[in-house]
Amino acid sequence: MTIIDEYKAVLFDVDGVLLDSMPQHVDAWVRAGQELGLLIDEEEVYRREGEKPEKSAKDFIKNAGLMSTRARAQALIDKKIEIFKTNVRTPKVFPGAMTALEILRDAGMKLAFVTGTSRHEINKIMPPDMAECFAASVCGDEILHGKPNPEPYMAAMAQLGVSGKESLVIENAPYGIQSGRAAGATVWALRSYLSDADLSDAHRIIDLMEDFAALLK
Repeated sequence: MTIIDEYKAVLFDVDGVLLDSMPQHVDAWVRAGQELGLLIDEEEVYRREGEKPEKSAKDFIKNAGLMSTRARAQALIDKKIEIFKTNVRTPKVFPGAMTALEILRDAGMKLAFVTGTSRHEINKIMPPDMAECFAASVCGDEILHGKPNPEPYMAAMAQLGVSGKESLVIENAPYGIQSGRAAGATVWALRSYLSDADLSDAHRIIDLMEDFAALLK
């Protein structure tokens, strides 16, 4: 049985799945921390992909041994956004991503993207021809609880009119995997930036979007 036969919808994370954009976010967090006297570990940022920035900022501050106040967390977030906006560039689309989207769309599959990135930032970095492939989308500033909470994927499934059992989620980070599974979906993970140990909660791990696209042909 093929993916197209088995599921009604495929829901994609964006950063690290469709677009090679996570390094820009990681760099912005690390540099923001440096400017505010905080040491932020790059690997930790990758593992927290999809989390609400408010939660990430509080934990980064705590991990640095400082009291995590709302004002301090907001200052870190504001600095991260400032650095990201200053240095934002159009990220590379992962090879195979557009091929996969076009095959699924042409086969009548319902498609959505679910990201912790804000709508404003996504509108800047996602190519228009990619955005047009999706019938639904959920961004980080449009929900109350970010990944690993199931809310982001459940919100996208509601927009598409599908259940978790009818959905395949493509992710690349632990919190996104947990979010998709908690929403009742089958979750496949890509080895974009992290090790298999970090992706072990996924139902299946594959190397690249090109490999996923090849499975659809």
